[in-house]
Amino acid sequence: MTRKRSKRKTRNQGPMLRECIIVGGKASGGHILGKTRDRNYVPRVRVIREVTPEGLEIVYMHDLDTDYMEGMNSNGIGIVNAALLVGDDEKAVKGKLSSDDGPRMKHALKKGKLSDCIKSLVSYKNGIKGHTMVGSPKSLYSIEMTSKHNPVVKKLDPNTGFDIRTNHGEEHPGAGYTPERKPDDFLSSKIRKATAEMELADEDDYENVMPKLAQQNFDTGSNYNMLRSTDNMRSASQVMMHLDNMEFILYLIPDECEYQGFQDDTPDDYSPKINVRIEEYVE
Repeated sequence: MTRKRSKRKTRNQGPMLRECIIVGGKASGGHILGKTRDRNYVPRVRVIREVTPEGLEIVYMHDLDTDYMEGMNSNGIGIVNAALLVGDDEKAVKGKLSSDDGPRMKHALKKGKLSDCIKSLVSYKNGIKGHTMVGSPKSLYSIEMTSKHNPVVKKLDPNTGFDIRTNHGEEHPGAGYTPERKPDDFLSSKIRKATAEMELADEDDYENVMPKLAQQNFDTGSNYNMLRSTDNMRSASQVMMHLDNMEFILYLIPDECEYQGFQDDTPDDYSPKINVRIEEYVE
């Protein structure tokens, strides 16, 4: 893949919407976490590397418009999240552009142990809502919670294939999109999940995971595509983390986000532990 400058588009945003596909599993000999990030605005994103006072390195994608963050640390702990908006959560998103999800993510990434990271995700600032996948080279977990649903923490088995979450509830059937509340969006969420499972069946090369989730299986503009390009929802970027290999990859989608560069806040004599790659799809 080659890099290319992105151009900002004017778009009728309306209320801020956020939908995504997240994936966790095993590929290329280790645990991976990935995400396709959907937005109805053109985000300005930056990749940041820093070191905590305790000496833990963290690398994360930072959305400068909403203060959202997600990434991994040098103990091989990574986190991705997808929205499950219900009731109060929807009102909160419509009421302000930014939220506490970014600080929740960053607080959790500063934890050196996976168990402490999970505790942070379900408790700090009342916990991060939605589907969250968190893992290390040893194990992967899913967390599902909303403002109306208590957190369900479930250990995943990567040996059975990839686990994929979109924007409807798995442990909580009333969470996220439902056939009663938003039938069209519920159908989109179910189809995107099923398509992702089909695309990743038997895939073992982590370099292929996010490109496969960028396939257009339906007509351009269809809300059923994993990589969205509709009037009110477009995929802006993808993140891939190989937790064993200590690699973080940000995939830029042409014209759908504004990449603001790589910011290294580590000391001059610091030797990085996490390899960072920035890729961009070519149209």
